[in-house]
Amino acid sequence: MDGRWRAVTLAADATRPHDEAVRWLAARAGTGVERVHVIGADPASESRTGPTGAGVADAVAAAVRSALPHARVVVRRHAGHPAHALVEESDDGDLLVVGTFRNRRGSTAGGEAARIAERVSVPTVVVPEGPHPIAGDVVLAVDEPVDEHAEAIAVAEARRTHRRLTLLRAWEMPVLTRTGLTDFAEDPLRWRSRNAELLERITVEVRARHPDVRVHALLVEGHPGRAIAAHTRRASLVVLGVGHVHALSGSVLHDVLRETVAPVCVVPPAAHTGAAAGRTA
Repeated sequence: MDGRWRAVTLAADATRPHDEAVRWLAARAGTGVERVHVIGADPASESRTGPTGAGVADAVAAAVRSALPHARVVVRRHAGHPAHALVEESDDGDLLVVGTFRNRRGSTAGGEAARIAERVSVPTVVVPEGPHPIAGDVVLAVDEPVDEHAEAIAVAEARRTHRRLTLLRAWEMPVLTRTGLTDFAEDPLRWRSRNAELLERITVEVRARHPDVRVHALLVEGHPGRAIAAHTRRASLVVLGVGHVHALSGSVLHDVLRETVAPVCVVPPAAHTGAAAGRTA
C-alpha cells in the first residue's frame, strides 16, 4: 500500500451525501485513478432523478466521467442493503469513497459510514458534507505500533498536496475501576510523560523514513475520538490506522466520523492482510 489508488469504489446515495465525495475524487484527477465503480444500492435511488433526469447512480457516474475523463466508470446496482453492497463491491478495488452527513443519521450509505469502514477490506475515505473550513495539514492519528499502511497514505497525501504531516497523539487518563488505580493513574504526570515519549519516538522514526516531508508532532489530552474530531477543523485529511479502528469497540472511529469536518481515511484491520496489501501495491 503506497497511498495511490487505481480502482475506486464510490457510493451513490439517494439522499445526496455523495456530492462532496465526487468533488473529493475529482480533485485527484491525474493521480492514476483508472477505474471507478459507482454503486447504487439504495432501493429509492432508481425512482429519483438527478438534475438531468438520469437516475442517481447514473448522474453520479456522469459527474465522475466529466472530472476523470481518462478513467473507466461503471455503474453497478444492488437491490440489497447499501452497507452490504459496498462491503462486497469494495473488495474489487483499492479504495472506497463514501459521503456522509455530520451529526445526522441517514437512511442509506451516508448514515452508516463507520460500520462500512470497519467491515471493508480496503481503506475508506469518508467525506462529510461541506463546507470544509480549512485545507490544512494532513493528520495521522498515531498509536504504537505505527500502522505502516496508514502512514504510507498520510505521507503520500502530504507529498501530493505539499502540506505538513501532523502526527497527532490523543490520550486520556485511565478510567477508575473497582480494582483501584493503576500506577500511572496515581501519577498523572507519568501518564502524560509516557504518551509524550511515545509520540517523540514515533516522530523521530517517521522523520527518518521520510526526510522530504515536514513533520509536526502534536500531543493532545482528552478523549481520543473527540480530540481527533476537533482537530479536523485544521486538516485537509485525517488518517486513522488500525489502532483507532475496532469492529467490536469502535467508539473512537464513530466519534470521529460523526463529528469530522474534514475527509477521513480509515484503514481497517482487513486491509493489512496480504491480499488487500497486494491490490494496492
